[in-house]
Amino acid sequence: MTPTADDTADDILDRCRTEWLFRDLPEAELDDMLAELRDHLADAGRPAAAVVGDDLNAFAASWAAERRARQPRFHTLRQFVLHAYAGAAALLLAHHLIGWSARVDIVPGSVAAVGLFAALMSCTPYWRAVFHWPLGRWVALSTGCSTLLLALFLLGRAPVLISVPLWGTALFCLPALAVAAVSRLRAAPGTR
Repeated sequence: MTPTADDTADDILDRCRTEWLFRDLPEAELDDMLAELRDHLADAGRPAAAVVGDDLNAFAASWAAERRARQPRFHTLRQFVLHAYAGAAALLLAHHLIGWSARVDIVPGSVAAVGLFAALMSCTPYWRAVFHWPLGRWVALSTGCSTLLLALFLLGRAPVLISVPLWGTALFCLPALAVAAVSRLRAAPGTR
């Protein structure tokens, strides 16, 4: 997208923020980048379009790629673990609530579904990135999903790997609730 002479600094900041959100940059880093860009635009003394160049998306993408190169080493693995935890908690809670049962039987299909959920959520931030995939990734994703669905069909409900009682699900979800509570307390004004 080419910035026009009518674009204000706020318009450019808004478009860059949107692009960086789609590229799954952490919120704190995103705020730092916006502050830095705001300073550059204010100090430039020329039109904002002259600072970012002819292609605003390319400018935002290159800056995001530079920042992404400095991410922690095991960022994707950490994201995978967090998504697997969230998927497992959702699966357990949904089974208890929908089935009105006090016990959930974990079968290989459940484990595979949580793994697939975690892989898709970790490797395709905001799903917008999926549309930019090369053909090889699409083929791999399609083949993997088809294989998984066939395996789930052939396995059925056997064998049961573990049976989780209702109190086990509550205990499993407790760390996430504690983290959410602490985050809310930290974010509340006047708590310091």
